[in-house]
Amino acid sequence: MSSHDPLADAFERVTTGFYRQADPESAGLALRHWLRLLAAADEAQIGRLLVLFYVFARISQVSEAARGHFEPILRDYAGAHPEIVQRLLQVSDDPTFPGVLDRPLERPEQLDLLWAEFFVTGRPDAILRIVSVLDGPDRTRQRLEAWLHERSLLGGRARRTAADTLTSVGLVVDLERKVIVTSGDLDGLCFAIAEKKIPIFGHLPFALTPEEMQVVGLKGAALWSLRLNARDHEAVAEICRAESQRAGGPGRLRLTDATDAAARPFAL
Repeated sequence: MSSHDPLADAFERVTTGFYRQADPESAGLALRHWLRLLAAADEAQIGRLLVLFYVFARISQVSEAARGHFEPILRDYAGAHPEIVQRLLQVSDDPTFPGVLDRPLERPEQLDLLWAEFFVTGRPDAILRIVSVLDGPDRTRQRLEAWLHERSLLGGRARRTAADTLTSVGLVVDLERKVIVTSGDLDGLCFAIAEKKIPIFGHLPFALTPEEMQVVGLKGAALWSLRLNARDHEAVAEICRAESQRAGGPGRLRLTDATDAAARPFAL
């Protein structure tokens, strides 16, 4: 954390844990930093800033004191993207402002909005919604099982090569018995292997469709973010411990896996 920029310091505290203290003055400082980022943002950066918009919108809805700090700051803003700032001024009393807890989860970036909800309110149902992603069908396992049971009069050498390659990166299959030896959710495993810069999706003996890759990315991002935030938020750790014992997708069993202590904290 910076020791010379109070706005950036407050921004980091507020956007990763307003629920802990709900300090309206820190929220006002954090908002000033967000506006500083907004004023300098190009179009490629707007997406991330809109996730952070949700943070400040929810703060303004749940904390009247913070809203009192926000309003003069927002009214004095004279930078780029003024329509976004104007919208933020309106959300505190807007019952139509969209919540995120009941929306379908289809893309990894939607997880950030659930984390934003948790960081503002501390609501456990936001975390449970992320955990639910792990209960989806294991698309990689389904495709790999189908490949193992394909009839192949030719190409035996290619199949053995593919199987050996998968085994070398941690996904073990037995061609003779036509079984996948590696247990657990293969979508999450492939995501973790890819994070190590191993081209696992190029090693699979089939190409996942864009829709299947989206599922893999969503599951992998959910598990990664849950474990990382469990390290830094006891409330998340408690939920992960409990949910790892509940029935559901095999990815739940990895909710309590240790995360590298040196990994950078989660940030929106």
